[in-house]
Amino acid sequence: MTTPDHANPPTVAELLSRMDAGWTEFRARMQAMPNELLEEKLGTGAWTRKQMLAHISTWHDLTIDRLGRFMDSGEPPGLDEHEDEINARAARAATGRTTGEIVQGVEDSYRRLHRQVARLTDEQLEAHEWWALSIVNGNTFGHYEEHLPDLDPTPAREAGGAR
Repeated sequence: MTTPDHANPPTVAELLSRMDAGWTEFRARMQAMPNELLEEKLGTGAWTRKQMLAHISTWHDLTIDRLGRFMDSGEPPGLDEHEDEINARAARAATGRTTGEIVQGVEDSYRRLHRQVARLTDEQLEAHEWWALSIVNGNTFGHYEEHLPDLDPTPAREAGGAR
């Protein structure tokens, strides 16, 4: 992510607006996707769309936790696991769950994340070289944009899957 313009820094309200705009498009595509297509793999040896959605939910939850620890301590916490391990765990967690459960989980995690981001102050958003802004961007609208092609209802594409 590029560093925000320090002369015109985004506010928490502006960040929430960007989150909501990205979520609205992502959610609409997710809701329009037939359940049988959510079970479809995104390419050879890749995730299913359902696993991709569980991955989105996992990163929402991690962001909620990390922002909470940041607000408590004032220091940006790292990840406890490598990203690949987190993604593999998210994919495994989708196995055996219905598509309805996964979709509901993503929606619930977004609402929780929205509430957590709303608790941030503008000063916290800017602190530590925009750390909070960076992880919110990377795990909301930036992440949704990355995975929007995965919600294309045309036949699964070869390039999809775990990223």
